[in-house]
Amino acid sequence: MQIGLFLNNGVFDGVDDGAALRLSVESAKLAESLGYDRLWVTEHHFIDFGVCSQALTLAGYLLGLTQRIRVGTAVVLAPLVHPITIAEQVGILDQASDGRLDLGLGRGGYSLDYEVLSVPTERWAVGIEATLLAVIDALSNTGVSSEDELFPYQSVTVRPRPRTRPHPPIYVATATAEAVEVAARLRLPLQFYFAADTESRVKTIEQYRGIAQGHGWDGEVDHLHAIPCLVEEDESSARERMSAGLIASFNTGNHPGLQDPDLDLSKRAELTPALVGGVIGQSPVGPPERILEWFDEFIAATGARNFALYMEPIGDPKATLASIQRFASEVMPRLQASGDSS
Repeated sequence: MQIGLFLNNGVFDGVDDGAALRLSVESAKLAESLGYDRLWVTEHHFIDFGVCSQALTLAGYLLGLTQRIRVGTAVVLAPLVHPITIAEQVGILDQASDGRLDLGLGRGGYSLDYEVLSVPTERWAVGIEATLLAVIDALSNTGVSSEDELFPYQSVTVRPRPRTRPHPPIYVATATAEAVEVAARLRLPLQFYFAADTESRVKTIEQYRGIAQGHGWDGEVDHLHAIPCLVEEDESSARERMSAGLIASFNTGNHPGLQDPDLDLSKRAELTPALVGGVIGQSPVGPPERILEWFDEFIAATGARNFALYMEPIGDPKATLASIQRFASEVMPRLQASGDSS
């Protein structure tokens, strides 16, 4: 059982950019002291929902700040960066941290990111498969070059060579059929977005397992499940506050999306409360016993053993840190014990 924190660096009422980043730093230090296994850093551009614009930069800072805990990206927005640049950065962090880096790759969803950074949206449309394969080639020193017009690169030796061979752990953060096929073929785990419901996760895991079996293995890997979570006695109040925080964070500084380019932003804002209500309503929020019941049911349905807990939507750094503390002392030991006995 692997228990980590999902550090999104969101801006809320009374929590500005600096406070959001300080919360991640404080959460990281607290998590390491309490025995959490991993930290997962997100990446967003130009929106209040998350102000960390370079996941590998913050991951590098947290790796230098800590000594034991693993740090991963959830995710690097792969199509926005040349794959050789990603491989070089990963090589540095993997070596400097004695192999404590996990690399999650995704593609994002806002068209403004691509427009501002002068990246053709065709890179988003083809998914992250090309970048994924290029990064693996570069880190593994296979000497493969590409003449693809969207992802051209020469055969080079990336330095420094990674400490972890053939490459650090890589997670694939998309559930498109093409990405799931590549991930299953390469035996790479998936990262599940925090808003995904249990049914859709189970369906994707089954698809992954079926593809894996077609390639001669059982498909049993520890996919990462990002989960909104908060330990508080008053469940109703906690859910209301988390929902209000997420709604405000989603709607402030929103941008046109690549998946729904024709959807008016005001219309999207009208849909946000129902979306957030569904996400928080299905999440483990409340006192420890309620949290444990939720995890028992979720694990039985999905077989999950690797979690990234998203506690920030409460919009209150003190409440977030208190929940991190309570989960470690009142939930984690029993959750890990049940996982070890299964």
